[in-house]
Amino acid sequence: MPSSLQKGINAAKAGRMQEALNFMKDAIIEEPQNADVWVWIAAIIDDVEKQEIFLKKALEIDPNNIPAQRGLAYLQKRKLDQENARGDQLSDHTSPISPFPPSSETRQPVVGMEGAKLDTKGLNELAQAGSDSTHGGFFHELPKLNTLEIFLIGVVVVVFCFIGLLAASAVFDFDLPLGIHSVNKPSLSEEPPYPGVFLYVDGIYFNIGEYEGIPTQEIGIPTSFEEEPVIVVWQTTADPVQMRLIYETGEYIPFEVFKGKSDADLLRPEGQLQTGLYCFQQCSDEENAEEPFYWCFKVAEGPLD
Repeated sequence: MPSSLQKGINAAKAGRMQEALNFMKDAIIEEPQNADVWVWIAAIIDDVEKQEIFLKKALEIDPNNIPAQRGLAYLQKRKLDQENARGDQLSDHTSPISPFPPSSETRQPVVGMEGAKLDTKGLNELAQAGSDSTHGGFFHELPKLNTLEIFLIGVVVVVFCFIGLLAASAVFDFDLPLGIHSVNKPSLSEEPPYPGVFLYVDGIYFNIGEYEGIPTQEIGIPTSFEEEPVIVVWQTTADPVQMRLIYETGEYIPFEVFKGKSDADLLRPEGQLQTGLYCFQQCSDEENAEEPFYWCFKVAEGPLD
Protein backbone atom coordinates (compact mmCIF):
# COMPACT_ATOMS: atom_id res chain seq x y z
CA MET A 1 0.00 0.00 0.00
CA PRO A 2 1.45 3.42 -0.92
CA SER A 3 2.62 5.65 1.89
CA SER A 4 1.10 9.06 2.54
CA LEU A 5 4.22 10.61 1.00
CA GLN A 6 3.75 8.64 -2.20
CA LYS A 7 0.03 9.42 -2.27
CA GLY A 8 0.82 13.11 -1.86
CA ILE A 9 3.36 13.00 -4.67
CA ASN A 10 0.86 11.20 -6.94
CA ALA A 11 -1.87 13.70 -6.12
CA ALA A 12 0.46 16.63 -6.82
CA LYS A 13 1.44 15.14 -10.18
CA ALA A 14 -2.25 14.79 -11.01
CA GLY A 15 -2.86 18.45 -10.11
CA ARG A 16 -4.90 17.77 -6.96
CA MET A 17 -3.02 20.21 -4.77
CA GLN A 18 -5.27 20.35 -1.72
CA GLU A 19 -5.37 16.55 -1.59
CA ALA A 20 -1.59 16.48 -1.97
CA LEU A 21 -1.16 18.87 0.96
CA ASN A 22 -3.43 16.75 3.14
CA PHE A 23 -1.39 13.66 2.37
CA MET A 24 1.81 15.55 3.15
CA LYS A 25 0.45 16.50 6.56
CA ASP A 26 -0.13 12.80 7.24
CA ALA A 27 3.35 12.01 5.92
CA ILE A 28 4.90 14.36 8.49
CA ILE A 29 3.23 12.33 11.25
CA GLU A 30 4.10 8.96 9.69
CA GLU A 31 7.66 9.72 8.61
CA PRO A 32 9.01 12.70 10.55
CA GLN A 33 12.60 11.57 9.93
CA ASN A 34 12.22 11.27 6.15
CA ALA A 35 13.97 14.27 4.56
CA ASP A 36 11.98 13.85 1.34
CA VAL A 37 8.74 14.67 3.15
CA TRP A 38 10.07 18.07 4.23
CA VAL A 39 11.57 18.78 0.80
CA TRP A 40 8.30 18.06 -0.98
CA ILE A 41 6.28 20.24 1.37
CA ALA A 42 8.77 23.08 0.89
CA ALA A 43 8.40 22.69 -2.86
CA ILE A 44 4.59 22.89 -2.64
CA ILE A 45 3.82 25.65 -0.15
CA ASP A 46 4.21 29.36 -0.82
CA ASP A 47 5.28 30.60 2.63
CA VAL A 48 8.97 31.54 2.35
CA GLU A 49 9.62 31.41 6.08
CA LYS A 50 8.05 27.96 6.41
CA GLN A 51 9.94 26.82 3.31
CA GLU A 52 13.21 27.74 4.98
CA ILE A 53 12.21 25.96 8.17
CA PHE A 54 11.23 22.79 6.28
CA LEU A 55 14.41 22.77 4.22
CA LYS A 56 16.56 23.20 7.32
CA LYS A 57 14.64 20.34 8.90
CA ALA A 58 15.41 18.17 5.87
CA LEU A 59 19.12 19.02 6.19
CA GLU A 60 19.11 18.17 9.88
CA ILE A 61 17.85 14.72 8.93
CA ASP A 62 20.03 14.32 5.83
CA PRO A 63 22.90 16.86 5.57
CA ASN A 64 23.72 15.54 2.08
CA ASN A 65 20.24 16.10 0.68
CA ILE A 66 21.02 18.03 -2.50
CA PRO A 67 17.48 19.38 -3.23
CA ALA A 68 17.34 20.81 0.28
CA GLN A 69 20.78 22.38 -0.09
CA ARG A 70 19.83 23.97 -3.41
CA GLY A 71 16.50 25.21 -2.15
CA LEU A 72 17.96 26.77 0.98
CA ALA A 73 20.71 28.46 -1.02
CA TYR A 74 18.07 29.86 -3.34
CA LEU A 75 16.02 31.27 -0.47
CA GLN A 76 19.07 32.92 1.06
CA LYS A 77 19.86 34.52 -2.28
CA ARG A 78 16.33 35.88 -2.54
CA LYS A 79 16.66 37.48 0.86
CA LEU A 80 19.64 39.48 -0.41
CA ASP A 81 17.62 40.82 -3.32
CA GLN A 82 14.10 41.36 -2.00
CA GLU A 83 13.33 44.35 -4.20
CA ASN A 84 14.02 42.54 -7.47
CA ALA A 85 12.34 39.37 -6.28
CA ARG A 86 9.18 41.13 -5.01
CA GLY A 87 6.09 39.35 -6.21
CA ASP A 88 7.94 36.15 -7.16
CA GLN A 89 6.78 32.78 -5.92
CA LEU A 90 9.18 30.07 -4.76
CA SER A 91 7.20 27.56 -6.78
CA ASP A 92 7.93 29.74 -9.84
CA HIS A 93 11.62 29.03 -9.30
CA THR A 94 11.55 25.44 -8.10
CA SER A 95 14.68 24.33 -10.02
CA PRO A 96 16.91 24.76 -6.92
CA ILE A 97 14.63 22.34 -5.04
CA SER A 98 13.46 20.00 -7.80
CA PRO A 99 13.84 19.78 -11.57
CA PHE A 100 10.51 21.38 -12.45
CA PRO A 101 11.25 23.16 -15.77
CA PRO A 102 10.50 26.87 -16.02
CA SER A 103 7.53 27.80 -18.16
CA SER A 104 6.40 31.01 -19.83
CA GLU A 105 2.77 29.98 -19.50
CA THR A 106 0.55 31.85 -17.05
CA ARG A 107 0.19 29.78 -13.92
CA GLN A 108 -3.07 29.54 -12.02
CA PRO A 109 -2.52 29.47 -8.26
CA VAL A 110 -4.05 26.64 -6.27
CA VAL A 111 -4.94 27.72 -2.79
CA GLY A 112 -4.16 25.25 -0.04
CA MET A 113 -1.96 25.26 3.04
CA GLU A 114 -0.65 28.76 3.64
CA GLY A 115 -1.69 29.86 0.12
CA ALA A 116 0.27 26.98 -1.47
CA LYS A 117 0.86 26.93 -5.22
CA LEU A 118 2.56 24.24 -7.35
CA ASP A 119 3.77 24.11 -10.97
CA THR A 120 1.52 21.27 -12.18
CA LYS A 121 3.02 21.27 -15.68
CA GLY A 122 6.43 20.56 -14.16
CA LEU A 123 5.01 17.77 -11.99
CA ASN A 124 3.35 16.13 -15.01
CA GLU A 125 6.64 16.20 -16.90
CA LEU A 126 8.34 14.77 -13.83
CA ALA A 127 5.80 11.95 -13.71
CA GLN A 128 6.39 11.11 -17.38
CA ALA A 129 10.12 10.84 -16.68
CA GLY A 130 9.45 7.94 -14.31
CA SER A 131 10.37 9.64 -11.07
CA ASP A 132 9.86 8.09 -7.65
CA SER A 133 9.57 9.37 -4.10
CA THR A 134 13.33 9.53 -3.41
CA HIS A 135 15.38 12.57 -4.34
CA GLY A 136 18.05 10.41 -5.98
CA GLY A 137 15.53 9.32 -8.64
CA PHE A 138 14.34 12.68 -9.98
CA PHE A 139 16.49 15.57 -8.80
CA HIS A 140 19.37 14.94 -11.19
CA GLU A 141 19.03 15.72 -14.89
CA LEU A 142 21.03 13.62 -17.33
CA PRO A 143 22.67 15.26 -20.36
CA LYS A 144 20.95 14.57 -23.66
CA LEU A 145 22.90 13.71 -26.80
CA ASN A 146 21.81 14.62 -30.30
CA THR A 147 21.80 12.17 -33.20
CA LEU A 148 25.20 13.26 -34.54
CA GLU A 149 26.88 12.88 -31.13
CA ILE A 150 25.40 9.39 -30.71
CA PHE A 151 26.59 8.45 -34.22
CA LEU A 152 30.13 9.71 -33.56
CA ILE A 153 30.31 7.83 -30.26
CA GLY A 154 29.19 4.68 -32.06
CA VAL A 155 31.87 5.10 -34.74
CA VAL A 156 34.57 5.57 -32.10
CA VAL A 157 33.43 2.45 -30.24
CA VAL A 158 33.45 0.36 -33.45
CA VAL A 159 36.93 1.60 -34.43
CA PHE A 160 38.39 0.82 -31.01
CA CYS A 161 36.78 -2.64 -31.02
CA PHE A 162 38.27 -3.37 -34.46
CA ILE A 163 41.72 -2.17 -33.36
CA GLY A 164 41.42 -4.36 -30.27
CA LEU A 165 40.60 -7.40 -32.42
CA LEU A 166 43.57 -6.74 -34.69
CA ALA A 167 45.88 -6.42 -31.70
CA ALA A 168 44.50 -9.61 -30.15
CA SER A 169 44.92 -11.54 -33.41
CA ALA A 170 48.55 -10.44 -33.57
CA VAL A 171 49.32 -11.29 -29.94
CA PHE A 172 47.48 -14.60 -29.73
CA ASP A 173 48.10 -15.64 -33.35
CA PHE A 174 44.56 -16.28 -34.58
CA ASP A 175 42.86 -15.31 -37.82
CA LEU A 176 39.95 -12.94 -38.23
CA PRO A 177 37.28 -14.01 -40.76
CA LEU A 178 37.61 -10.87 -42.87
CA GLY A 179 38.70 -12.48 -46.13
CA ILE A 180 41.81 -10.31 -46.60
CA HIS A 181 45.40 -11.50 -46.52
CA SER A 182 46.73 -8.59 -44.50
CA VAL A 183 44.59 -9.68 -41.55
CA ASN A 184 44.10 -13.42 -42.21
CA LYS A 185 47.78 -14.17 -41.87
CA PRO A 186 49.24 -17.68 -42.08
CA SER A 187 50.31 -19.42 -38.89
CA LEU A 188 52.55 -22.35 -37.89
CA SER A 189 51.45 -25.29 -35.77
CA GLU A 190 55.07 -25.75 -34.60
CA GLU A 191 58.49 -24.30 -35.34
CA PRO A 192 60.61 -25.66 -38.24
CA PRO A 193 62.66 -28.79 -37.50
CA TYR A 194 65.96 -27.00 -38.25
CA PRO A 195 67.19 -23.67 -39.72
CA GLY A 196 66.51 -23.17 -43.40
CA VAL A 197 63.91 -22.28 -46.03
CA PHE A 198 60.82 -24.49 -46.30
CA LEU A 199 57.63 -24.98 -48.26
CA TYR A 200 54.94 -25.28 -45.56
CA VAL A 201 51.93 -27.45 -46.42
CA ASP A 202 49.33 -28.72 -43.90
CA GLY A 203 51.75 -28.59 -40.97
CA ILE A 204 54.58 -30.33 -42.88
CA TYR A 205 57.89 -28.67 -43.75
CA PHE A 206 59.49 -29.45 -47.14
CA ASN A 207 63.08 -28.26 -47.36
CA ILE A 208 63.97 -25.89 -50.22
CA GLY A 209 67.60 -26.14 -51.30
CA GLU A 210 69.77 -23.06 -51.62
CA TYR A 211 71.47 -22.49 -54.97
CA GLU A 212 74.07 -19.98 -55.98
CA GLY A 213 72.79 -19.13 -59.42
CA ILE A 214 69.73 -20.52 -61.19
CA PRO A 215 69.36 -24.26 -60.43
CA THR A 216 69.89 -26.62 -63.40
CA GLN A 217 68.20 -29.65 -61.86
CA GLU A 218 65.04 -30.33 -59.91
CA ILE A 219 66.75 -31.85 -56.88
CA GLY A 220 65.77 -29.87 -53.77
CA ILE A 221 62.82 -28.20 -55.53
CA PRO A 222 59.56 -29.18 -53.77
CA THR A 223 56.14 -28.90 -55.42
CA SER A 224 53.05 -27.19 -54.02
CA PHE A 225 49.49 -27.93 -55.12
CA GLU A 226 48.26 -24.73 -53.48
CA GLU A 227 47.83 -21.52 -55.46
CA GLU A 228 48.97 -19.40 -52.53
CA PRO A 229 51.79 -21.43 -50.94
CA VAL A 230 53.51 -20.41 -47.70
CA ILE A 231 57.32 -20.29 -47.56
CA VAL A 232 58.98 -20.33 -44.12
CA VAL A 233 62.38 -18.72 -43.54
CA TRP A 234 63.95 -19.51 -40.16
CA GLN A 235 67.38 -18.82 -38.68
CA THR A 236 69.20 -18.66 -42.01
CA THR A 237 71.10 -16.12 -44.12
CA ALA A 238 68.06 -15.68 -46.33
CA ASP A 239 66.62 -12.20 -45.75
CA PRO A 240 62.99 -11.66 -46.88
CA VAL A 241 63.62 -7.91 -47.07
CA GLN A 242 66.24 -8.43 -49.80
CA MET A 243 64.44 -11.27 -51.60
CA ARG A 244 62.40 -11.08 -54.80
CA LEU A 245 59.96 -13.71 -56.05
CA ILE A 246 60.46 -14.44 -59.76
CA TYR A 247 58.23 -16.51 -62.05
CA GLU A 248 59.82 -18.68 -64.74
CA THR A 249 58.85 -16.06 -67.35
CA GLY A 250 60.94 -13.43 -65.54
CA GLU A 251 57.91 -11.71 -64.02
CA TYR A 252 58.29 -10.41 -60.47
CA ILE A 253 55.54 -11.59 -58.10
CA PRO A 254 54.60 -9.43 -55.07
CA PHE A 255 54.46 -11.23 -51.74
CA GLU A 256 53.72 -10.48 -48.09
CA VAL A 257 55.85 -11.24 -45.04
CA PHE A 258 54.39 -12.27 -41.68
CA LYS A 259 55.92 -13.23 -38.37
CA GLY A 260 55.23 -16.76 -37.16
CA LYS A 261 56.16 -19.05 -34.30
CA SER A 262 59.71 -18.67 -32.91
CA ASP A 263 60.12 -15.46 -34.92
CA ALA A 264 60.05 -17.32 -38.23
CA ASP A 265 59.30 -15.31 -41.39
CA LEU A 266 56.28 -16.50 -43.37
CA LEU A 267 56.24 -15.48 -47.03
CA ARG A 268 53.07 -15.73 -49.10
CA PRO A 269 52.25 -14.34 -52.58
CA GLU A 270 49.65 -11.59 -52.61
CA GLY A 271 47.60 -13.39 -55.25
CA GLN A 272 47.07 -16.85 -56.68
CA LEU A 273 49.99 -18.34 -58.61
CA GLN A 274 49.91 -20.06 -61.96
CA THR A 275 51.48 -23.47 -62.41
CA GLY A 276 55.23 -23.36 -63.06
CA LEU A 277 58.58 -22.67 -61.43
CA TYR A 278 59.06 -19.87 -58.91
CA CYS A 279 62.29 -18.75 -57.26
CA PHE A 280 63.10 -16.39 -54.42
CA GLN A 281 66.22 -14.46 -55.42
CA GLN A 282 68.62 -12.72 -53.04
CA CYS A 283 71.87 -11.04 -53.96
CA SER A 284 74.85 -12.09 -51.87
CA ASP A 285 76.40 -9.66 -49.40
CA GLU A 286 79.84 -10.88 -50.38
CA GLU A 287 81.69 -8.53 -52.71
CA ASN A 288 83.19 -11.32 -54.83
CA ALA A 289 79.96 -13.25 -55.30
CA GLU A 290 78.98 -13.33 -58.98
CA GLU A 291 75.60 -15.02 -58.71
CA PRO A 292 72.66 -14.31 -56.38
CA PHE A 293 71.18 -17.06 -54.23
CA TYR A 294 67.97 -18.84 -55.27
CA TRP A 295 65.35 -20.87 -53.35
CA CYS A 296 62.93 -22.45 -55.85
CA PHE A 297 59.66 -24.33 -55.70
CA LYS A 298 57.05 -25.47 -58.20
CA VAL A 299 53.31 -24.91 -58.32
CA ALA A 300 51.31 -27.69 -59.97
CA GLU A 301 47.66 -28.54 -60.40
CA GLY A 302 46.30 -30.72 -57.63
CA PRO A 303 45.68 -34.39 -58.28
CA LEU A 304 42.24 -35.26 -59.60
CA ASP A 305 39.80 -36.77 -57.13
